[in-house]
Amino acid sequence: MENNTSNIAKDAPPDVKSDTTADGNVNSVKTQTPEEYRKSLELRKLEIEVAKGEMDLDNLYRRAADSDASGAFVYNFFQPVRESSVAECIETLSKWSRLAPGAPFTLIINTPGGLVKEGLALFDYLTILRLAGHRITTVALGRAASMGSVLLQAGDRRLIGPNAFVLLHEVSSGTAGKQSENEESVAFTARLQDKLIAILSSRSKLTVKQLKARWKKTDLWLDAEESVRDGFADSILGSDPTDADYVRWAQPVRRRENDEDEGEGNNG
Repeated sequence: MENNTSNIAKDAPPDVKSDTTADGNVNSVKTQTPEEYRKSLELRKLEIEVAKGEMDLDNLYRRAADSDASGAFVYNFFQPVRESSVAECIETLSKWSRLAPGAPFTLIINTPGGLVKEGLALFDYLTILRLAGHRITTVALGRAASMGSVLLQAGDRRLIGPNAFVLLHEVSSGTAGKQSENEESVAFTARLQDKLIAILSSRSKLTVKQLKARWKKTDLWLDAEESVRDGFADSILGSDPTDADYVRWAQPVRRRENDEDEGEGNNG
C-alpha cells in the first residue's frame, strides 16, 4: 500500500514546510511566507553548489596527482628570471598549495638567469612552501645559469640532467649615471652578492671564501658531475630510476616574446 504521507510532503504548497521522519510519518508542519520559502531554496541551492565545488576540487587534485607517478605537481621554469615569470610561478605554486596542502612540488629549471631581487623573492617563497610542509624538488635541465643556480638550491632534493650545466658568476650591477649614484649601486650590488654567496655556500661543499675566489672575474661553468662533486646538486638525473618520475610529464612553458636574456638592474 502506498504511503500517502509522502505525497503530502511532496505536494505541499510553497508556503508550507513539512518535516517527515524516515518512516514517512509527518512530525510537524509549519507555515512559511513566500519570502522565507524563497530564501530557504536559495540557501539549499548554495549548499549544493558548495558541495559540488568541494567535489570538483577533490577530483582535480586526484587527477593532478594521478598524472605523475610521484604524485607531485610539476612547474616548468623555462624562461629568464623576471618580475613576470616569477609572479606567474608564485601564483601557480600558491594555487597548488591551497588546493593540495603538503603535496610535493617539482620545479624544473632551464634559465639563463636574470634579475637578482626577483629571483630571491622566488627563492624565499619556495622556502616558505618547504616550511609549510611541501617537499620541493628542483631539477636543472639545460642550464641553471646565474640566478638559476641559486633557485636550484631551494629544493629539498636537487637533481641535474646529465647534460645540464650550472653557471656561477658575480652579480652585474649595470650602473650608469652620476658617480655618487654608481657608488650606491655598487655597494648594494655587493650586498646582493653576499646573499647569493651565503645561499650557495650553505647548500654546497664550498666555503664563502672558496666561492669568492673561484668565480671572481670569470664565469664558472660546472657540468653535472662537477655540480654534484661541489655540492650544488644532490644527484644526476637518471642515476636513480625513480628520478624520472619528477620530469615524466614536464611540458616547457612557452617563452614570452618580450622576455630577453638580459635586462635592467642587478642581474645574476
